[in-house]
Amino acid sequence: MKKVIFSMLLSGVALIASNSASVYKSGLLLPANGKVIYERQCATCHGDNGKQTSYKGSARVTYSKITGMDTDKLAKELKDYRGGIKSKNYQPLNKYGYGAMMRSVTTDLSWDEIDAVAKYVNSLK
Repeated sequence: MKKVIFSMLLSGVALIASNSASVYKSGLLLPANGKVIYERQCATCHGDNGKQTSYKGSARVTYSKITGMDTDKLAKELKDYRGGIKSKNYQPLNKYGYGAMMRSVTTDLSWDEIDAVAKYVNSLK
């Protein structure tokens, strides 16, 4: 019985380790993967290349391109969205009007994951 349980556990760990990008989810203690997080959490609004400036072409919802943003500045902004800053009142709105949306997207991300996303966004061309 112990051998069966051990082999199942070993198989599960091997499966996760061999294909971590496809099963990546915040909180699984896998190394932060900025590209996968961006594709799942950010690309809907910001586009695959970070150049999208409106939500699915809507002229009513606009924002700046994030392609090539400074890594440290973006990481700080994302952490501010995640944690919220009372003096700036990021929830429900911030200076861009998307405080609640950005907070909901970043709330489950660790600081390492936010840093990885910021680094990935900086690499977009």
